[in-house]
Amino acid sequence: MNKIATRLNAYIQSHPFDAGDSGCETVLDQLYQAYAESHESDPAEIGDGFKELEEFLHTLPLEDNNAVFNLCCRLCSAYERKAFRDGLQYGAVLMMELLRSDETRHC
Repeated sequence: MNKIATRLNAYIQSHPFDAGDSGCETVLDQLYQAYAESHESDPAEIGDGFKELEEFLHTLPLEDNNAVFNLCCRLCSAYERKAFRDGLQYGAVLMMELLRSDETRHC
């Protein structure tokens, strides 16, 4: 397994990440951008939540309404991005643990 990891690391070092015009700094960022752009529509739970939020906000002046709504959207986007990245990282760590566990069983 070490030979594979060494060869993969050598390949990564000799082929640096090129994000093109995406503005992404890492592969994780680019994966998240692709994920975020692939959403066709939100589940009903999210749509219903935004309707409920609008019921609370409609009593506010338009400027305050927009400020709160935009803040909610920014927080949702930030949380979604964090959850996506964390999920990938936890998955990678889990795979490494499983590989180590498998190696120790075969020794």
